[in-house]
Amino acid sequence: MMPPARAAQRLLMGGGAAVLFAWAMGLQSSRTTVAGDGGGTAILLLGAVLMLTGVALGQRSAAMLRLFPDEGDAAMEVRLQQEMADLEKDEQSSRAWARLEADALRSALDEEA
Repeated sequence: MMPPARAAQRLLMGGGAAVLFAWAMGLQSSRTTVAGDGGGTAILLLGAVLMLTGVALGQRSAAMLRLFPDEGDAAMEVRLQQEMADLEKDEQSSRAWARLEADALRSALDEEA
């Protein structure tokens, strides 16, 4: 399986290239302009931002690597197992609180009866 950083980089670069290509086709067919008054500029900026984000991820930018970790299968498996263990611990704690609350309600109802 591909590391998340690599997959995100490919997706960002490909998406940026597709947006820029679509913008260029619109420019060629006179459906958009380079002038700042239309939506063409927004599309151009979107494509540029996607491409620059992909480049930043490829250059291992710390901010981007926090969003998309560059880890192999073994590291990902260890991280996911740890996350699952944390979730299980939280679930057990929630169940204990629910049991405690149910017992308190039951005893309050028994006192009223």
